[in-house]
Amino acid sequence: MIKKLLGKRVSRRDFLKAAAATGGGVALSAMGIGNTAFAQDSKEVTMALTWGAEFRPTQDEFDANFMDRHPDIVIDKQYSTWPDHQTVIPTWAAAGILPDIVYTHGTRAAPWAAEEINKNIDDLATGDVEFNVDDIWDEALNLYKPQGEITAIPYDHGPIILGYNKDIFDAAGYAYPDETWTMDDLRTAAVALTDPDNNVWGWAGISNNAVRQGGHFTPWGGQGWSEDETQLSYDTPEMNEAFSFWIGMIEEGVAPNASQSEAFPTGPWQGGVVAMSPIASWDTPALAQFASFAWDVAPWPTGPVQKGTGSFGSGFGITNVENRDAAWTYMREYLSEEGMTFMWGASGRGSPARQSAYPSWIAAPIAPAGASYFLDALENYAQTDRPHKSLKGPEVEDVLISELELMRSGDKSVADALRSMQDLGQAILDG
Repeated sequence: MIKKLLGKRVSRRDFLKAAAATGGGVALSAMGIGNTAFAQDSKEVTMALTWGAEFRPTQDEFDANFMDRHPDIVIDKQYSTWPDHQTVIPTWAAAGILPDIVYTHGTRAAPWAAEEINKNIDDLATGDVEFNVDDIWDEALNLYKPQGEITAIPYDHGPIILGYNKDIFDAAGYAYPDETWTMDDLRTAAVALTDPDNNVWGWAGISNNAVRQGGHFTPWGGQGWSEDETQLSYDTPEMNEAFSFWIGMIEEGVAPNASQSEAFPTGPWQGGVVAMSPIASWDTPALAQFASFAWDVAPWPTGPVQKGTGSFGSGFGITNVENRDAAWTYMREYLSEEGMTFMWGASGRGSPARQSAYPSWIAAPIAPAGASYFLDALENYAQTDRPHKSLKGPEVEDVLISELELMRSGDKSVADALRSMQDLGQAILDG
Protein backbone atom coordinates (compact mmCIF):
# COMPACT_ATOMS: atom_id res chain seq x y z
CA MET A 1 0.00 0.00 0.00
CA ILE A 2 2.72 2.43 0.94
CA LYS A 3 5.88 1.96 -1.08
CA LYS A 4 8.15 3.77 1.31
CA LEU A 5 7.35 5.48 4.62
CA LEU A 6 10.72 5.46 6.27
CA GLY A 7 13.76 7.60 5.64
CA LYS A 8 12.03 10.36 3.67
CA ARG A 9 11.23 13.81 5.04
CA VAL A 10 9.38 16.39 3.03
CA SER A 11 8.25 19.92 3.73
CA ARG A 12 5.04 19.87 1.73
CA ARG A 13 2.99 19.86 4.92
CA ASP A 14 4.24 23.30 5.87
CA PHE A 15 3.66 24.99 2.54
CA LEU A 16 0.26 23.35 2.12
CA LYS A 17 -0.83 24.77 5.46
CA ALA A 18 0.67 28.12 4.55
CA ALA A 19 -1.16 28.00 1.24
CA ALA A 20 -4.44 27.21 2.94
CA ALA A 21 -3.96 30.09 5.36
CA THR A 22 -3.33 32.62 2.56
CA GLY A 23 -5.88 31.39 0.05
CA GLY A 24 -3.37 29.38 -1.97
CA GLY A 25 -1.84 31.54 -4.65
CA VAL A 26 0.39 33.94 -2.72
CA ALA A 27 2.08 31.34 -0.53
CA LEU A 28 2.61 28.87 -3.35
CA SER A 29 3.97 31.51 -5.70
CA ALA A 30 6.34 32.71 -3.00
CA MET A 31 7.72 29.18 -2.82
CA GLY A 32 8.18 29.00 -6.55
CA ILE A 33 5.14 26.84 -7.21
CA GLY A 34 2.70 28.41 -9.62
CA ASN A 35 -0.13 25.86 -9.56
CA THR A 36 -2.65 27.83 -7.48
CA ALA A 37 -5.43 25.35 -8.33
CA PHE A 38 -3.48 22.71 -6.42
CA ALA A 39 -4.11 24.33 -3.04
CA GLN A 40 -7.58 25.53 -3.92
CA ASP A 41 -8.67 22.00 -4.78
CA SER A 42 -7.07 20.40 -1.72
CA LYS A 43 -9.15 18.78 1.02
CA GLU A 44 -8.38 19.25 4.69
CA VAL A 45 -8.55 16.29 7.04
CA THR A 46 -8.57 17.30 10.71
CA MET A 47 -7.49 14.99 13.52
CA ALA A 48 -7.86 15.01 17.31
CA LEU A 49 -4.89 13.35 19.01
CA THR A 50 -3.52 12.84 22.52
CA TRP A 51 0.22 12.40 21.84
CA GLY A 52 2.69 14.06 24.17
CA ALA A 53 5.43 16.30 22.81
CA GLU A 54 7.92 13.43 22.59
CA PHE A 55 5.81 11.50 20.06
CA ARG A 56 4.58 14.36 17.88
CA PRO A 57 7.67 14.40 15.59
CA THR A 58 6.84 10.81 14.57
CA GLN A 59 3.30 11.90 13.74
CA ASP A 60 4.61 14.91 11.82
CA GLU A 61 6.94 12.73 9.78
CA PHE A 62 4.18 10.32 8.86
CA ASP A 63 1.89 13.18 7.85
CA ALA A 64 4.58 14.90 5.81
CA ASN A 65 5.18 11.73 3.84
CA PHE A 66 1.44 11.12 3.45
CA MET A 67 0.91 14.60 2.01
CA ASP A 68 3.83 14.05 -0.34
CA ARG A 69 1.96 11.01 -1.68
CA HIS A 70 -1.40 12.82 -1.62
CA PRO A 71 -0.83 16.49 -2.47
CA ASP A 72 -4.60 17.03 -2.64
CA ILE A 73 -5.03 16.37 1.11
CA VAL A 74 -3.92 18.63 3.97
CA ILE A 75 -3.62 17.10 7.47
CA ASP A 76 -4.38 19.42 10.38
CA LYS A 77 -3.88 18.11 13.93
CA GLN A 78 -5.38 19.21 17.24
CA TYR A 79 -3.78 17.91 20.44
CA SER A 80 -5.28 17.48 23.91
CA THR A 81 -4.13 15.62 26.99
CA TRP A 82 -5.59 12.13 27.37
CA PRO A 83 -8.05 13.09 30.14
CA ASP A 84 -9.12 16.32 28.41
CA HIS A 85 -9.68 14.49 25.12
CA GLN A 86 -12.31 12.20 26.64
CA THR A 87 -14.48 15.16 27.64
CA VAL A 88 -13.74 17.59 24.82
CA ILE A 89 -14.83 15.22 22.03
CA PRO A 90 -18.46 14.98 23.24
CA THR A 91 -18.41 18.75 23.78
CA TRP A 92 -17.25 19.33 20.21
CA ALA A 93 -19.86 16.85 18.99
CA ALA A 94 -22.62 18.83 20.71
CA ALA A 95 -21.29 22.01 19.13
CA GLY A 96 -21.05 20.42 15.67
CA ILE A 97 -17.30 21.07 15.34
CA LEU A 98 -15.81 17.58 15.50
CA PRO A 99 -12.53 16.87 13.70
CA ASP A 100 -12.77 14.31 10.89
CA ILE A 101 -10.69 11.65 12.68
CA VAL A 102 -10.60 11.19 16.47
CA TYR A 103 -8.46 9.11 18.78
CA THR A 104 -10.83 6.65 20.45
CA HIS A 105 -9.88 4.72 23.56
CA GLY A 106 -11.55 1.33 23.84
CA THR A 107 -13.69 2.49 26.76
CA ARG A 108 -15.23 5.13 24.47
CA ALA A 109 -15.92 2.82 21.54
CA ALA A 110 -19.49 1.93 22.51
CA PRO A 111 -20.69 5.30 23.83
CA TRP A 112 -19.16 7.30 20.97
CA ALA A 113 -20.71 4.94 18.43
CA ALA A 114 -24.09 5.18 20.17
CA GLU A 115 -23.83 8.98 20.18
CA GLU A 116 -22.84 8.83 16.48
CA ILE A 117 -19.57 10.60 17.16
CA ASN A 118 -17.82 7.76 15.35
CA LYS A 119 -19.71 6.78 12.22
CA ASN A 120 -20.14 3.26 10.92
CA ILE A 121 -17.18 2.48 8.62
CA ASP A 122 -17.77 -1.26 8.24
CA ASP A 123 -18.25 -0.91 4.49
CA LEU A 124 -14.97 0.97 4.09
CA ALA A 125 -12.91 -1.40 6.23
CA THR A 126 -14.32 -4.69 5.00
CA GLY A 127 -14.74 -3.58 1.39
CA ASP A 128 -11.14 -2.39 1.01
CA VAL A 129 -9.28 -5.57 0.05
CA GLU A 130 -5.88 -3.88 0.19
CA PHE A 131 -6.54 -2.65 3.73
CA ASN A 132 -6.90 -6.30 4.79
CA VAL A 133 -8.98 -5.95 7.94
CA ASP A 134 -8.48 -9.69 8.56
CA ASP A 135 -4.88 -8.89 9.54
CA ILE A 136 -6.17 -7.13 12.67
CA TRP A 137 -6.61 -9.38 15.69
CA ASP A 138 -10.24 -10.21 16.41
CA GLU A 139 -9.72 -9.30 20.07
CA ALA A 140 -8.60 -5.83 19.00
CA LEU A 141 -11.26 -5.25 16.34
CA ASN A 142 -14.16 -6.55 18.40
CA LEU A 143 -13.60 -3.70 20.83
CA TYR A 144 -14.76 -1.37 18.03
CA LYS A 145 -17.76 -3.42 16.93
CA PRO A 146 -20.17 -2.73 19.81
CA GLN A 147 -23.19 -3.65 17.67
CA GLY A 148 -21.40 -6.07 15.34
CA GLU A 149 -20.16 -3.56 12.74
CA ILE A 150 -16.93 -1.56 12.70
CA THR A 151 -17.13 2.00 14.01
CA ALA A 152 -13.39 2.58 14.51
CA ILE A 153 -10.09 0.88 13.73
CA PRO A 154 -7.67 -0.14 16.50
CA TYR A 155 -4.03 0.82 16.20
CA ASP A 156 -2.78 -1.00 19.29
CA HIS A 157 -3.97 -3.78 21.53
CA GLY A 158 -1.98 -5.13 24.42
CA PRO A 159 -2.35 -7.82 27.08
CA ILE A 160 -1.38 -7.57 30.74
CA ILE A 161 1.54 -9.80 31.75
CA LEU A 162 4.10 -9.97 34.56
CA GLY A 163 6.76 -7.29 34.92
CA TYR A 164 9.69 -7.78 37.28
CA ASN A 165 12.52 -5.70 38.71
CA LYS A 166 15.70 -7.55 37.83
CA ASP A 167 17.76 -5.58 40.33
CA ILE A 168 15.61 -6.75 43.25
CA PHE A 169 15.66 -10.35 42.02
CA ASP A 170 19.43 -10.22 41.53
CA ALA A 171 20.09 -8.71 44.95
CA ALA A 172 18.12 -11.53 46.56
CA GLY A 173 19.63 -14.22 44.33
CA TYR A 174 16.13 -15.24 43.28
CA ALA A 175 15.47 -16.84 39.87
CA TYR A 176 13.51 -14.73 37.37
CA PRO A 177 9.89 -15.66 36.55
CA ASP A 178 9.44 -18.01 33.61
CA GLU A 179 6.82 -19.92 31.61
CA THR A 180 6.29 -22.48 34.40
CA TRP A 181 5.16 -20.02 37.07
CA THR A 182 1.82 -20.41 38.80
CA MET A 183 0.04 -17.92 41.05
CA ASP A 184 1.45 -19.84 44.01
CA ASP A 185 4.94 -19.26 42.62
CA LEU A 186 4.19 -15.55 42.30
CA ARG A 187 3.08 -15.33 45.93
CA THR A 188 6.05 -17.36 47.19
CA ALA A 189 8.43 -15.05 45.32
CA ALA A 190 6.62 -11.95 46.56
CA VAL A 191 7.00 -13.08 50.17
CA ALA A 192 10.66 -13.97 49.70
CA LEU A 193 11.52 -10.67 48.01
CA THR A 194 9.75 -8.42 50.51
CA ASP A 195 12.32 -6.54 52.61
CA PRO A 196 10.65 -4.12 55.06
CA ASP A 197 13.99 -2.83 56.37
CA ASN A 198 14.79 -1.50 52.90
CA ASN A 199 11.23 -0.52 51.92
CA VAL A 200 11.00 -3.22 49.26
CA TRP A 201 7.76 -5.06 48.56
CA GLY A 202 7.39 -8.25 46.57
CA TRP A 203 4.17 -7.22 44.78
CA ALA A 204 2.87 -3.84 43.57
CA GLY A 205 -0.56 -4.06 45.18
CA ILE A 206 -3.95 -3.85 43.50
CA SER A 207 -5.13 -0.90 41.42
CA ASN A 208 -8.65 0.19 40.51
CA ASN A 209 -8.17 -1.55 37.17
CA ALA A 210 -8.40 -4.90 38.97
CA VAL A 211 -12.20 -4.78 38.80
CA ARG A 212 -12.00 -5.13 35.02
CA GLN A 213 -8.60 -6.65 34.21
CA GLY A 214 -9.18 -10.35 33.66
CA GLY A 215 -5.71 -11.30 34.84
CA HIS A 216 -6.83 -10.63 38.40
CA PHE A 217 -9.63 -13.23 38.37
CA THR A 218 -9.67 -15.30 35.15
CA PRO A 219 -6.91 -17.64 36.44
CA TRP A 220 -9.31 -18.67 39.25
CA GLY A 221 -12.18 -19.18 36.80
CA GLY A 222 -13.83 -15.86 37.65
CA GLN A 223 -15.79 -13.81 35.15
CA GLY A 224 -17.00 -10.39 36.19
CA TRP A 225 -19.33 -9.72 33.26
CA SER A 226 -21.37 -11.93 30.96
CA GLU A 227 -20.45 -11.85 27.29
CA ASP A 228 -23.40 -9.63 26.43
CA GLU A 229 -22.59 -7.43 29.45
CA THR A 230 -26.06 -7.64 30.95
CA GLN A 231 -25.16 -9.77 34.00
CA LEU A 232 -22.49 -9.46 36.69
CA SER A 233 -20.80 -12.36 38.47
CA TYR A 234 -18.73 -10.78 41.23
CA ASP A 235 -20.29 -12.52 44.24
CA THR A 236 -18.99 -16.01 43.43
CA PRO A 237 -16.55 -18.42 45.13
CA GLU A 238 -14.11 -17.96 42.24
CA MET A 239 -14.05 -14.17 42.55
CA ASN A 240 -13.77 -14.43 46.33
CA GLU A 241 -10.74 -16.67 46.05
CA ALA A 242 -9.12 -14.41 43.45
CA PHE A 243 -9.55 -11.12 45.30
CA SER A 244 -8.60 -12.74 48.61
CA PHE A 245 -5.31 -13.70 46.97
CA TRP A 246 -4.44 -10.10 46.04
CA ILE A 247 -5.84 -8.42 49.15
CA GLY A 248 -4.08 -11.01 51.30
CA MET A 249 -0.71 -9.79 50.07
CA ILE A 250 -1.56 -6.26 51.18
CA GLU A 251 -2.76 -7.48 54.59
CA GLU A 252 0.47 -9.44 55.07
CA GLY A 253 2.69 -6.50 54.11
CA VAL A 254 3.90 -8.20 50.93
CA ALA A 255 2.37 -5.39 48.85
CA PRO A 256 2.04 -1.68 49.74
CA ASN A 257 -1.31 -0.40 50.93
CA ALA A 258 -2.96 2.66 49.40
CA SER A 259 -1.23 5.23 51.62
CA GLN A 260 2.17 3.62 51.11
CA SER A 261 1.66 3.61 47.35
CA GLU A 262 0.75 7.29 47.36
CA ALA A 263 4.22 8.11 48.71
CA PHE A 264 5.60 7.45 45.22
CA PRO A 265 4.55 10.07 42.62
CA THR A 266 4.86 7.62 39.71
CA GLY A 267 3.73 4.60 41.74
CA PRO A 268 5.80 2.05 43.68
CA TRP A 269 6.54 -0.09 40.62
CA GLN A 270 8.05 2.68 38.52
CA GLY A 271 9.58 4.01 41.72
CA GLY A 272 11.68 0.85 41.83
CA VAL A 273 10.56 -0.43 45.24
CA VAL A 274 8.50 -3.49 44.24
CA ALA A 275 9.75 -6.71 42.71
CA MET A 276 6.76 -7.52 40.48
CA SER A 277 3.78 -5.79 38.91
CA PRO A 278 1.20 -6.28 36.14
CA ILE A 279 2.56 -4.66 32.97
CA ALA A 280 0.73 -3.70 29.78
CA SER A 281 2.55 -3.31 26.50
CA TRP A 282 1.72 0.41 26.47
CA ASP A 283 3.60 0.81 29.78
CA THR A 284 6.94 -0.03 28.20
CA PRO A 285 7.84 3.38 26.65
CA ALA A 286 7.58 5.15 30.01
CA LEU A 287 9.58 2.41 31.71
CA ALA A 288 12.25 2.55 29.03
CA GLN A 289 12.51 6.31 29.49
CA PHE A 290 12.13 6.76 33.24
CA ALA A 291 12.82 3.52 35.12
CA SER A 292 16.02 3.70 37.15
CA PHE A 293 16.25 -0.09 37.44
CA ALA A 294 16.72 -3.07 35.12
CA TRP A 295 13.43 -4.75 34.30
CA ASP A 296 11.83 -7.32 32.02
CA VAL A 297 8.56 -9.18 31.51
CA ALA A 298 7.44 -12.79 31.81
CA PRO A 299 4.20 -14.65 31.05
CA TRP A 300 1.24 -14.06 33.32
CA PRO A 301 1.26 -16.97 35.82
CA THR A 302 -1.21 -19.82 35.51
CA GLY A 303 -3.95 -19.92 38.14
CA PRO A 304 -5.59 -22.79 39.99
CA VAL A 305 -8.10 -23.20 37.16
CA GLN A 306 -6.50 -21.86 33.98
CA LYS A 307 -4.13 -19.43 32.34
CA GLY A 308 -5.75 -16.14 31.42
CA THR A 309 -5.30 -12.41 31.40
CA GLY A 310 -6.91 -9.27 30.07
CA SER A 311 -6.10 -7.00 27.15
CA PHE A 312 -7.21 -3.62 25.86
CA GLY A 313 -6.38 -0.99 23.29
CA SER A 314 -7.05 2.23 21.40
CA GLY A 315 -8.04 3.22 17.89
CA PHE A 316 -9.33 5.92 15.55
CA GLY A 317 -12.78 6.70 14.25
CA ILE A 318 -14.18 8.86 11.44
CA THR A 319 -16.79 11.42 12.48
CA ASN A 320 -17.61 13.35 9.31
CA VAL A 321 -19.71 11.62 6.65
CA GLU A 322 -19.16 14.46 4.19
CA ASN A 323 -15.37 14.09 4.36
CA ARG A 324 -15.23 10.33 4.87
CA ASP A 325 -13.50 9.54 1.56
CA ALA A 326 -10.53 11.81 2.27
CA ALA A 327 -10.47 10.67 5.90
CA TRP A 328 -10.45 7.02 4.84
CA THR A 329 -7.64 7.69 2.36
CA TYR A 330 -5.60 8.78 5.38
CA MET A 331 -6.82 6.08 7.77
CA ARG A 332 -6.16 3.20 5.38
CA GLU A 333 -2.49 4.19 5.22
CA TYR A 334 -2.13 5.32 8.82
CA LEU A 335 -3.48 1.98 10.06
CA SER A 336 -2.00 -0.24 7.37
CA GLU A 337 0.79 -2.69 8.15
CA GLU A 338 3.37 -0.11 7.08
CA GLY A 339 1.65 2.68 8.98
CA MET A 340 1.40 0.73 12.23
CA THR A 341 5.00 -0.39 11.86
CA PHE A 342 6.23 3.16 11.38
CA MET A 343 4.07 4.85 14.00
CA TRP A 344 3.93 2.33 16.85
CA GLY A 345 6.00 -0.74 16.06
CA ALA A 346 9.46 0.45 15.08
CA SER A 347 9.18 3.46 17.39
CA GLY A 348 8.39 1.17 20.33
CA ARG A 349 5.44 3.37 21.22
CA GLY A 350 2.82 0.61 21.34
CA SER A 351 2.00 -2.93 20.32
CA PRO A 352 0.31 -2.81 16.89
CA ALA A 353 -3.17 -4.23 16.43
CA ARG A 354 -2.09 -5.90 13.18
CA GLN A 355 -0.54 -9.34 13.32
CA SER A 356 1.83 -8.48 10.50
CA ALA A 357 3.14 -5.35 12.24
CA TYR A 358 3.58 -6.83 15.72
CA PRO A 359 7.11 -8.21 15.12
CA SER A 360 8.35 -4.66 14.51
CA TRP A 361 7.39 -3.76 18.08
CA ILE A 362 9.09 -6.83 19.54
CA ALA A 363 12.28 -5.80 17.70
CA ALA A 364 12.07 -2.13 18.74
CA PRO A 365 15.11 -0.87 20.68
CA ILE A 366 13.05 0.16 23.71
CA ALA A 367 10.97 -3.04 23.92
CA PRO A 368 11.86 -5.37 26.81
CA ALA A 369 13.86 -8.52 26.10
CA GLY A 370 10.79 -10.64 26.85
CA ALA A 371 8.47 -8.66 24.55
CA SER A 372 7.51 -11.83 22.67
CA TYR A 373 5.61 -12.90 25.79
CA PHE A 374 3.07 -10.17 25.02
CA LEU A 375 2.52 -11.74 21.61
CA ASP A 376 2.18 -15.20 23.14
CA ALA A 377 -0.49 -13.88 25.51
CA LEU A 378 -2.36 -12.08 22.74
CA GLU A 379 -2.40 -15.20 20.59
CA ASN A 380 -3.14 -17.78 23.26
CA TYR A 381 -4.69 -16.64 26.51
CA ALA A 382 -5.61 -12.94 26.63
CA GLN A 383 -9.19 -11.69 26.28
CA THR A 384 -10.42 -8.12 25.96
CA ASP A 385 -11.42 -6.77 29.36
CA ARG A 386 -15.06 -6.03 30.03
CA PRO A 387 -17.08 -3.89 30.06
CA HIS A 388 -16.62 -2.42 26.61
CA LYS A 389 -20.10 -2.72 25.12
CA SER A 390 -22.52 -1.66 27.83
CA LEU A 391 -23.41 2.03 27.88
CA LYS A 392 -23.94 1.61 31.62
CA GLY A 393 -20.43 0.22 32.04
CA PRO A 394 -18.82 3.43 33.38
CA GLU A 395 -21.55 3.88 36.00
CA VAL A 396 -21.22 0.28 37.12
CA GLU A 397 -17.44 0.56 37.26
CA ASP A 398 -17.70 3.54 39.60
CA VAL A 399 -19.54 1.28 42.06
CA LEU A 400 -17.07 -1.57 41.60
CA ILE A 401 -14.09 0.69 42.21
CA SER A 402 -15.69 2.25 45.28
CA GLU A 403 -16.16 -1.19 46.81
CA LEU A 404 -12.64 -2.24 45.83
CA GLU A 405 -11.25 0.76 47.67
CA LEU A 406 -13.11 -0.31 50.81
CA MET A 407 -11.77 -3.82 50.35
CA ARG A 408 -8.22 -2.56 49.85
CA SER A 409 -8.33 -0.28 52.89
CA GLY A 410 -9.66 -3.05 55.12
CA ASP A 411 -12.94 -1.24 55.77
CA LYS A 412 -14.85 -4.12 54.19
CA SER A 413 -14.11 -7.80 53.90
CA VAL A 414 -13.55 -9.26 50.47
CA ALA A 415 -16.83 -11.18 50.69
CA ASP A 416 -18.88 -8.15 51.76
CA ALA A 417 -17.36 -5.90 49.10
CA LEU A 418 -17.98 -8.45 46.34
CA ARG A 419 -21.56 -8.84 47.50
CA SER A 420 -22.07 -5.09 47.27
CA MET A 421 -20.39 -5.00 43.85
CA GLN A 422 -22.87 -7.60 42.65
CA ASP A 423 -26.00 -6.09 44.16
CA LEU A 424 -25.32 -2.43 43.41
CA GLY A 425 -23.83 -3.04 39.98
CA GLN A 426 -26.58 -5.37 38.82
CA ALA A 427 -29.22 -2.89 39.98
CA ILE A 428 -27.69 -0.31 37.65
CA LEU A 429 -27.70 -2.73 34.73
CA ASP A 430 -31.29 -3.76 35.40
CA GLY A 431 -32.51 -0.18 35.92
